[in-house]
Amino acid sequence: MSIQIFTPEKTLLVESVICYLYTDPGLGKSSIAHTASKPVIFDFDKGQHRVSAELRRGTIVRIDSWFDLENLKDDFYNNYNTIVADTVGAMLDAIKDQLSKNRDNLQRDKTLTLKAQGLAGTKFMNMVRKWQSLGKDVVFIAHAVEEEAGKEKLKVYRPDLAGKNRNLLYRMADVMGYLHSTTDQNGDTIRTILFNPSTTHHAKNSGRLGYTYKTDSGAEICNGQVAVPDMTNSPTFLADLLKQAKDHINTLTPAQAAEIKAQADLSNLKQSCKEANHAGDLNQLTESLDREHKYSREMWHAIQLQAHEMKCTFDKEKKRWFNPPQFKGITDTQRDELQAFIDERGLDVKTVCEHLGIDALTQIESANLQEVKNELEILAKSEMATA
Repeated sequence: MSIQIFTPEKTLLVESVICYLYTDPGLGKSSIAHTASKPVIFDFDKGQHRVSAELRRGTIVRIDSWFDLENLKDDFYNNYNTIVADTVGAMLDAIKDQLSKNRDNLQRDKTLTLKAQGLAGTKFMNMVRKWQSLGKDVVFIAHAVEEEAGKEKLKVYRPDLAGKNRNLLYRMADVMGYLHSTTDQNGDTIRTILFNPSTTHHAKNSGRLGYTYKTDSGAEICNGQVAVPDMTNSPTFLADLLKQAKDHINTLTPAQAAEIKAQADLSNLKQSCKEANHAGDLNQLTESLDREHKYSREMWHAIQLQAHEMKCTFDKEKKRWFNPPQFKGITDTQRDELQAFIDERGLDVKTVCEHLGIDALTQIESANLQEVKNELEILAKSEMATA
């Protein structure tokens, strides 16, 4: 066979795509898996028995240990086009359970060592790469979790995975959707998969899934919303979605596809930064940062900006973010002394608070009291000079 060379300007056909679907409870995520093309469903979560018999169109393999999956030969996959992990969280747990059987992988508190956690990630990636090398589409199913995120405490829906794994899977996925339900005016349940990201949920739409329309200016917009039909009457629902995504990606050159994916990664990280609640969130984002990524510098800058907003500090030796020390305001006695200090210099409390950007003197940190007095000395002299 002759060697094929693909330049960045030449389309390189994609044989397989990775779909990441996370859902609210009871919306039929396991049933949707059976509408993929010739699927084999690895039942890590032990929940496939809840799929009604008339909807079970794929092969179900119950996984009791990671060895069950690792020991499968390549020819096992010959009769399948799609591999489904239900759920990806339970899949990762299976890897960790296997590693925990080796005492050398455990810390004193029986949790995995950092080295073992890294090995778990490697085992996971190797399995996914194997599936892709076999030309199979891959579908990860996860539970959705609602969290309060950021200083505004907005409610955000995200996959129920730890931050590092969540970010890893986002980068791997070609499309990622949040399946949720609403009720129409007749009281009927409407299920919809949201593939476009927003402030309320995480998503990714490299496959341009959803209804496409044109604005008055002629711009073409994809709303990223896909209605979920009755699976009984739509036996190829997921297969059709994955084909549509694949067909769109195959209209792009490798350079275009890589840029779209890189831009999506950057947007997702910026969104995750805004949703950070503490230093632990920043550490997970930092650990998941790919230093070889095209926008790694911009990603690191976004993490730093959020850390500055949260007043977190970075220890270069430990390579970890730390929460700010607990606020300790001035005492009532110090407040009274400061008020006298302000009066003596011909200032008033309202002017001082406005100048410092605070609502009350008690919002001044005790450790910064002398620095504040020095600043007020300068302010008083400035006021006198302009009087």
